[in-house]
Parts: sequence; C-alpha cells; structure tokens
Amino acid sequence: MTEQALVVAGHGSHRNPDSATPVHRAVEAAREEGHFAEVRPAFWKEAPSLREVVHTVDADEAIVVPLFVSEGYFVEQVLPREFGLGEDDRGDDAPTLRYADPIGTHPAMTEVIAARARRMLKGESADESSADAAPVATEDAALAVIGHGTERNPNSADAVYDHVEALRERGEFAEVGALFMDEAPYVDDVLDEFAAEEIAVVPLFTADGFHTQDEIPELLGLTDDPATGYPVPGTVEDRRIWYSSAVGTDPLVVDVVLERAAEAGANLDGDSANGESRFVREAAGDAFVSWVEEAGSDSSDARVWGELAVSATGEGYDLRHRSDRGVPDLDLESRSVGDLRESVRYADDGRYRPFAGEATLPTGWVCSGLDRGEFLRAVSAVYPAGVEHWAAERAGDLDPVPFRAVADRQTGIYECVSDCSRSEVSGTIEATCGNCAKRRAWDAEGAPADGAAAGEAEGDAVPCREPCSFLVAAAREFHQHEGDAASDGPAASGDASTDDRPTESDPSVPRGDLTDPANVYRVRYRRARDGPQHRPKP
Repeated sequence: MTEQALVVAGHGSHRNPDSATPVHRAVEAAREEGHFAEVRPAFWKEAPSLREVVHTVDADEAIVVPLFVSEGYFVEQVLPREFGLGEDDRGDDAPTLRYADPIGTHPAMTEVIAARARRMLKGESADESSADAAPVATEDAALAVIGHGTERNPNSADAVYDHVEALRERGEFAEVGALFMDEAPYVDDVLDEFAAEEIAVVPLFTADGFHTQDEIPELLGLTDDPATGYPVPGTVEDRRIWYSSAVGTDPLVVDVVLERAAEAGANLDGDSANGESRFVREAAGDAFVSWVEEAGSDSSDARVWGELAVSATGEGYDLRHRSDRGVPDLDLESRSVGDLRESVRYADDGRYRPFAGEATLPTGWVCSGLDRGEFLRAVSAVYPAGVEHWAAERAGDLDPVPFRAVADRQTGIYECVSDCSRSEVSGTIEATCGNCAKRRAWDAEGAPADGAAAGEAEGDAVPCREPCSFLVAAAREFHQHEGDAASDGPAASGDASTDDRPTESDPSVPRGDLTDPANVYRVRYRRARDGPQHRPKP
C-alpha cells in the first residue's frame, strides 16, 4: 500500500507566536489519529518552510491541506509556488503532492462557527466567557462572522458570505451577517448592522494574532484592560458583544483538516504502516544517530550541532544547549520532548525568536533518557528539516538555492526583493545570517557560500539550504526603508533620513518587528551599510 504523509500548511509569523498554534494543534491531533506515516507542519513565515518540508517526507505521497480560510492569494499562488506544484524537476526523492482545498471553505466550518458562538453564549467556553454573565439563548442573539476581506481579491470574502448564508438558513440565531476589516460592511459598523441587544462575534481567521487580539476588539469598541484584556461579554453603547477567539483555534478544526485530506485522496480507513508517525526521514535519522553515537557515551564527548549539544549515553540520548555541556542534569530543568518545541521559541529574556536558527536558543534545560524516536523528534523541533539537510550535505546532495533564485520567485509585496542591489543583499546577509546558528550553504548569486565538497561537510554544522523567510522579509524592509549598503555614508531611506534613526536597538521592540527602525536587525543592517566604524567591537 502506498505510504501517505499529511502536511498541514499555515501562514506563521516572525512576530506572533500564536500564529502557528492552530497548525501545530492540528498536526498533533492528526498524528494521534494514526492514519498517516508522517504528519508535518509547514509555514510561509516559520520553519519548516513550505519549500523545505518536502525534504523531510519519506512517504510516497503527501497530502497538503492549507489551514487558510479562503481561496485567495496564498492558497492560489503562494502555496503552489513554494511547494513546487507543476514543476517538472522536484527531485528524485520528492513525494507526489496532492493539494487539498483550504479548510475555511469547507461546509463543515459553518458548524464550527456556530458551535463556537453557541458555547460562548451559553457560558460553556471558560476562556471566552465571563463567569458572571448569564447565558443567552442563541435565538435572542445576532451572529457576526468577521473576515479580513480585500478589494484586490473577491475570493477573500466569498467564504465568509457562504457561511453566513448557511447560518441564516439554519435559523438558530436572530440575525446573521458578515463584517470585514478591509471592505464594507466594516467591523466598526457592528452596531449599525445588527439590531439585537446581544451580538456574538466570531472571526473567521485561522489563528489569533494582531488582527484578532488587538485590531478587531478595538474596532468593535471593546475596552482593553492591560491586565485582563477585553471583557467577554463587553458592553458597547448599552449592548453586549460576545467576542470569540479565531475560529481556527477550535478543536473541531482537525476534523475538517482530515475531511479535506480525504477529499484529496488520503486513505483514512486504517492506521499508518508502522503504527506511529515518523518525525525525520529514516535514512537521514540513521546517519545522524550514528554520528552522535560515534562520539562516545561520555557527556564531555557530546557533539555540538548548532547551539545544541547532543550525545548518546548509556540511558538513551541527551539534548541540551551547548553552553550547558558538563552541567549536572539536576542543575538543569528537565524538559519533555512534547514541551520542547514551544519552549525553544523564546529566548532566555522571554522574547519570541523570529526564526529557528537565531542564535538565541534558551539555556538551562535538558532532555535526557530519550529513545531514538524521541531524540530525532526533539532535534527536529529545534531545527526543523535540519537533520535532512545535514545528511544531504554530507552526501553531496544538498543543492543550495541562491538568494537571487529565491528573490526572483517572490510575488506580491515581496516582489521588490528581486531589485535589491548586491550591496543590499550583502548587508542583509551580514545583519541576519550574522546572528544565526546555522551555516549558510547558499550564496547571493549562485556559487556555494560556505558549503564543503561532497563527503567533506562539517559534521557539527546545521546547513542552511536557502534564504529563510525572515531574511527575505528583512531584505524587503531594508530595501524600502534603509538605503543601499554601497553608499559612502548613511543613505536616505524611503521615508526618513537614517541620520535620525536609533544607533542602538531597543530591547522593547520585538526581534521580529522589522517595521520599527529600532529593531535589532535594522540597526545591524545600518551598521553593516555604514561601514566597520559603526559596527560593535568584538
């Protein structure tokens, strides 16, 4: 029987850690179902990327389910392009891809929206309802479904209107209507659009982030308390608004993911061939484990791989930060494999790490006594696709992708990245890759950067096969607002003189917020652009 993998594809974020949560929840739930030999997350803005996740799949086929709400720009253009759909040469070991429709347009999402509003109004959802609020019957409440909307792509609103029409036909709520952030009827018209005294508001978004947690509550008129957030329900002009979190966070969404997978050809009638989901390609995992074991079982012989120290002991495998080599386990926080993925997303100072390779991996923890499967799962949680790229480089099969090739395939707001000058690319690489624990194997124009010849690759390196999404986003921001790295001095940016910009980064600015001139990576870029005299001393 043909082995199948499931890939759940989401947007992700360099700034918001909650953006990836629905994808990871769906992945974990799908793994527990046991239908697939492998279940992988994939992201546009995080790791593993849409492009690299196919290098982690051993199965013959992979069903890609977009965790998106509509058939808009990302589903129709970005995901097919990044997955290489339609490309003649995707590699001999690439799985056959089956591309499913997005979850947001599935008719079952109508019930997910209704169930979310129903539980909230009845006080059955502890995180979204006040214990002091009396339950409200659904027939006495209006239901507003919020979408992003855009006048550039009508498909963006179609899914919202389809669900609204289906909800109206049910007759469960007193009124049902659509509201949008970027097209009429707008979110801040909520009181004009509905007559009911009680209004349940459910955002048709896949994840909670800036839109759902900040912008929409403000547009609804909900008062935000710095300590407790906005109230549910909140009173606006003597009417009550019951505001839900994003519909994509609902536990029922995994059922929709599996239904979309089945429509695309997934076999859900039995369990996977080996009864459990693989986390790393088998041959790559074997090579990596052998390399770790060759170092010996003494803790002082731990292999250093990126910012990790990995070792094989008499009681299994051990994983920790490289700076904690030699530290007794009792002096470190014992970390389960299941908790590791989430914990390594934050640096020691508690701030969100915007890309997996950033050299800010937290310290003070250990995963010990792991079996082979747990060990490979833990390593891939820290550096997604890292083991596969490491093994490919050692075999001479890494095939690095230069910056120009990545830039040339960008569309939308990132299309301008292809216009970056050589010096802008160089400055961006210095600013971002200079703070990455991975070793860059690609070059701007096409020649290998730091990669070794086949069979001579450094074993302790986590190779970076192609520019990551964070570097692409940084290149766009620097190109538009920071000026050219080849200038003789500070260049005028697109919106203000860099003479007025901060010379030091502001720790309060999120590391992934490239829009802020005080962002650490923008400051690093300006130092690279303006010359050695502006760079920090060693």
